[in-house]
Amino acid sequence: MLSFNIWFCWFVNSMLYYGVTMNSVNMAGSRYLNFFLMSLIEVPACIVCSYFFHRFGHRKPICFFMIFGGINCIASNFVSKDSYWFPLILVVLGKFGATASFDGIYLLSAEIFPTIIRISCMGTASTFARFGAVSAPLILGLSSYASWIPLSVFGVLGIVSGLLTLLLPEVKDTALPQTVEDMENL
Repeated sequence: MLSFNIWFCWFVNSMLYYGVTMNSVNMAGSRYLNFFLMSLIEVPACIVCSYFFHRFGHRKPICFFMIFGGINCIASNFVSKDSYWFPLILVVLGKFGATASFDGIYLLSAEIFPTIIRISCMGTASTFARFGAVSAPLILGLSSYASWIPLSVFGVLGIVSGLLTLLLPEVKDTALPQTVEDMENL
């Protein structure tokens, strides 16, 4: 069950990361500026997540960043569209959360899986992430029915995935598991 939880988290992280980035060109304002802001937010996200993971462990920051990103994506649908800056700022903050949690799930996955199967499990997790990336444009296509659907789907799945990370063991400052039994004892 632990593996499926991690793989679902990879799926949602990738879907949220790429979906929000691709959605930026459909938002009001300059599509170039929107995309630039989506790219620029990755630098502070990496710096902040590094500090949080060092200070607070792995699970809680990943949970926080996923829920933070999900809430901002959902909230961007329900703010006034009079100013295109406010929804854009919320979506950029959603990308901030997705970037920070994506950085963390790499670290958490590498530390949870035992040495003897680590590469296989990380490869499987990466495969789930690619499925998430492939599903992002399909979810964006739901905007033809209602413009609020894609970011709401990304947000809800981000919140669910964030909460599910709380079921994972905390591995900060623990020895890397060498066998499957070590992983089960985390």
